[in-house]
Amino acid sequence: MPGCCSDCAACWAAWRASWERSVKRSSLTVCMEPSHADWGLFTDTRRGCWSILARAATIGHRSSMRFPHRRLASMLRSRSAALAVGAAVLVTVVVANQPHDEVIGHPQSAAAASTVRADHRAATPPLRTLQRRVEFGDASASHSGAPAIAADTGILIDLDTRSIIWERNPHLAHAPASTTKLVSTLVALVNYAPDRQVAITADALHQAGDETVMGIHAGETYPVADLLAGMLLISGNDAATALAVDTVGMDRFVAAMNAQIGALGLHDSHFTTPVGLDDPAQRSSAYDLAAVATVAEDMFPTFRQLVSTIDMQLPAAPGHPGFALHNLNRLLSLYPPTIGVKPGYTGNAGPCLIAEALREGHHMIGVLLGAPHLYSDMRSLLDWGFTQKGLRPMVTPPPAPPPPPPARRPHR
Repeated sequence: MPGCCSDCAACWAAWRASWERSVKRSSLTVCMEPSHADWGLFTDTRRGCWSILARAATIGHRSSMRFPHRRLASMLRSRSAALAVGAAVLVTVVVANQPHDEVIGHPQSAAAASTVRADHRAATPPLRTLQRRVEFGDASASHSGAPAIAADTGILIDLDTRSIIWERNPHLAHAPASTTKLVSTLVALVNYAPDRQVAITADALHQAGDETVMGIHAGETYPVADLLAGMLLISGNDAATALAVDTVGMDRFVAAMNAQIGALGLHDSHFTTPVGLDDPAQRSSAYDLAAVATVAEDMFPTFRQLVSTIDMQLPAAPGHPGFALHNLNRLLSLYPPTIGVKPGYTGNAGPCLIAEALREGHHMIGVLLGAPHLYSDMRSLLDWGFTQKGLRPMVTPPPAPPPPPPARRPHR
């Protein structure tokens, strides 16, 4: 109803009752009665059927936006007016299905609106995927001289030529930890504008006490870009969950993550959460994660900016408090050529890191999963990669261990 909130149960009841009264007073046979899904679609764009019918009345009678039921009944008897109403409904549904520039949820009445939101999610189309196959060439260089790396699996790619220059079991299935959030981020960037507002509900905030969180609360509203910052800089599980639960729902968001992996031509990964907590069914590989990071870096300036930022201040706004975020990726400070991307850790995955570096115009990206000496090994690996491009090393290799003492001859 005009002047009232879009998710109000009273509005729905009044709207439906008015619809029924209008139909009874007219000679028009209505084949489809209004549903909560229709109401959710209409009100999500701040329009509703009141505004549709009011607009149709204005077109047909050049009157004001107020329309008594007699005028409505008269208008509905006209075939041309009925077509105008149908066209207006169609336009509204199309607008409602657009992925950008709308607030998802309703913080002032989150509990009362839960049913309406669920119906809205069911009515929205599937999330889009970015169709871009990624392939890296086979290793063309010898590993001779490469540093000793203690990792379960890893890969180093020369992004200038898109060729692998070092690898260790690059397609081995491995727990991905919070590197999963790169896939979540890619799905969000493909489907949502950075300034799209997301209303946080309690459904998204069931993190355990030992999980890393951004610190958001139910009833607050954030732009997508702020939630991405919380995900990528401090690995906030609450921010990642909110981007799934409070937009299209967890199941549909995770399905989009797996669909996006397929759209990139990758085969090693399957995700069950947007955050990366240990799950026997959740897996990825060094190869797949390098591909996801490369696409995100290539396609989305927002991503490049966030993963290269060491410290970020998110100012307070009417819908939420401010935040001071410090990037957990220590390689940004330990190895100056680093320009991203993200670390992660769980008990099953161990220390994990995806890192991209740029030096004298040459790009490298490396992935190490299950690496106990994560940052020192990644720094050495990237630096060795740049030496393969003819650059001088920046990292002093560790000294060779001293030779063992000569064996003593036994006394006789």
